[in-house]
Amino acid sequence: MSSWAEQEAQWRQQRAELYEELYEGGKKALNREGVRRTRQNFTPGATLESKPYVFPSKNDGVALICAPIPVEMAQRCHAIGKQLTDLLPRETETNNAVACVTRRELMHVTLFHTSHPGDLAPNAKLRFPQDVAQLNTMCTRFAPFRMAPVKVLMASSGAMIMLFQCLPATEKISGVVNEHAEFSVDHIRRVAKETFSYAPKTDTRVIIHATLGRVLSPDVSEQDLDRLRAQCDAITAELAVDPQPALFDKLWFVEETHHLSPQGPKTDVPLFGGVHETS
Repeated sequence: MSSWAEQEAQWRQQRAELYEELYEGGKKALNREGVRRTRQNFTPGATLESKPYVFPSKNDGVALICAPIPVEMAQRCHAIGKQLTDLLPRETETNNAVACVTRRELMHVTLFHTSHPGDLAPNAKLRFPQDVAQLNTMCTRFAPFRMAPVKVLMASSGAMIMLFQCLPATEKISGVVNEHAEFSVDHIRRVAKETFSYAPKTDTRVIIHATLGRVLSPDVSEQDLDRLRAQCDAITAELAVDPQPALFDKLWFVEETHHLSPQGPKTDVPLFGGVHETS
């Protein structure tokens, strides 16, 4: 795997730069026009619920490959998302929500789309069974890996996100693509691009994140947003002291039915590659 040293160093640098860029961008200003557009994908009310996709034809579909966040970490993610959205007052006249929180059981880290909502693969739905079979084969080459949260921030898009890093393996594992476990997500994405016949142009690159919730009103005051940003910084400081890493031992193939949400039929695909070497 030493041949990957240069690429892995590049991934590490790109990720550090992107995380800093997201943090600084989120501190500057909310992209209120972008928030207004995103809100169109949600039904307003006491809670903001994502709308189902309407596809041009019956064979169209969106397919997401992601890593479901283990239960205890997902509970923490959900609690943080709720803590942040609770800082924002509801709409004055309607008492409608101005933000949404991702449901605990849907907390995930996006890895790859085989058909992206902004770039639908031709006849994607017909290929879902083949996609699942290919993903099962691919995952025999990957060992489970551990991740820890490193930062919580609000991006300029209004997304409240938790950023992660993969951790080095606690024991040596051979015969897998992710022998260098701290680059597990990068290698999963790399192999996915080689494995699947259709790679959307708009896909996720070096970021490793979970969306905890979203600001979905373009009218939230700057004062309220500053309070939310300050709380993100306080939570990030807590994560540095008590990261509570978790083991990710499976992926999901999601036949996504709703905007910006991994709702829809899911197939569990275990990561079970590798031979554990005893020292």
